[in-house]
Amino acid sequence: MSGPVAFSFQEFDLDDARAAIATNYFPTTLDLCSARSPYEFRFDGHARGPLTVGHAWYTSGMRVGIEEVGSVYVNFPTRGTMLSKHRHHEVDIGPGKGSVFRPTGAVDMATSNDYSSLAVKIEPRVLEDALEDILGRPVPGHLELAPAVDLDAAPGAAWARLVRFLVAESRPGGLAENELVAAPMHEAVVHGLLLAVNHPYRDALDAPTPSFAPSALRHVVDAVQADPARDLTPSGMARLAGVSVRTMQEMFRRHLDTTPTEYVRHVRLERAHEELRAADPASTTISRVASRWGFAHTGRFAAAYRTRYGRPPSVTLRRGPRS
Repeated sequence: MSGPVAFSFQEFDLDDARAAIATNYFPTTLDLCSARSPYEFRFDGHARGPLTVGHAWYTSGMRVGIEEVGSVYVNFPTRGTMLSKHRHHEVDIGPGKGSVFRPTGAVDMATSNDYSSLAVKIEPRVLEDALEDILGRPVPGHLELAPAVDLDAAPGAAWARLVRFLVAESRPGGLAENELVAAPMHEAVVHGLLLAVNHPYRDALDAPTPSFAPSALRHVVDAVQADPARDLTPSGMARLAGVSVRTMQEMFRRHLDTTPTEYVRHVRLERAHEELRAADPASTTISRVASRWGFAHTGRFAAAYRTRYGRPPSVTLRRGPRS
């Protein structure tokens, strides 16, 4: 899978805005609700493989039409309101509520003035494949998603926070520039949507998970220990164990009292500690070691390191093997 790609544009001409949206999301019609309104459109986004997220701003009310999205598309406001129509459903979008569009069927959206929103696009079959990984059984056909998502309910609110965090960290210098960090963040957005929006398998996600013997867990732990710098998402770890994502999460909770993601982070922190102890302070930097082990922000790495080892990483680097 290709690494994260950030994009950003600001347009004052409708034709240029249509072209930019078509390049980064999908072809649209785009028209002002009032022809005399001033117009400015801005969009900051981030794409990695089948997932694209972004933050859009319209200064004036817009009518947006999409002949066919071709992907699962979720739009929810950070300011203003929107009326959406899709597959015979009409949804009033405002604070605490988002529209969910399925891959087929035309979309019509009308926004208020001064409208801004977060947009999430997920390519076809990605949600179904993720659901199969979680449940450990096939999901035939396209997933029937509800036309709206409740962002005031706990699962929806948590998912919206995750999307906001990913968009914020997609800016230059953010965590999402690091592939080791971006991979689990993107997978979390996909899995979080499955928990936030209603669909026929929603209740099954809350059903009790079976317990497996630690041999499956040991296989994953050995793989993490052997190469903690590899792209280790919860789905990938579950495939290594030959179990569903939910079963693997339960194994980590029951036998190691942690999550798969936290375990990987713990091992990477250990390896960074070992490298700092053995390194020559004259030719090694904290940021280089942190980046090598998946910590994109040196300050956050230093804070996690101090919490774990009781001193900043710079002290370990200066002291060498004695620390």
